[in-house]
Amino acid sequence: MESVRSVKIYLNNADEIWKFVNIIRKFSGEYDLAAGSYTVDAKSILGVCALGTKKTLELKLVDPKGEENRLLSALGQYVIQE
Repeated sequence: MESVRSVKIYLNNADEIWKFVNIIRKFSGEYDLAAGSYTVDAKSILGVCALGTKKTLELKLVDPKGEENRLLSALGQYVIQE
């Protein structure tokens, strides 16, 4: 079984959550967002809001359908470079 790639994301406020979700909804892959033991659908505005802001979140690329590079480029302002 192939492991799921993940990247660190940081969202400052509700406006950034809104923009993040609108960007990720343009992609057909399956993506989850996690904070600690909580995981939500990254395309769900309510789910992402429930995780909160001003903390590092983990974006899990569950099934990126070959669009991983385009997605990460589109989300660049929210990705924490390691």
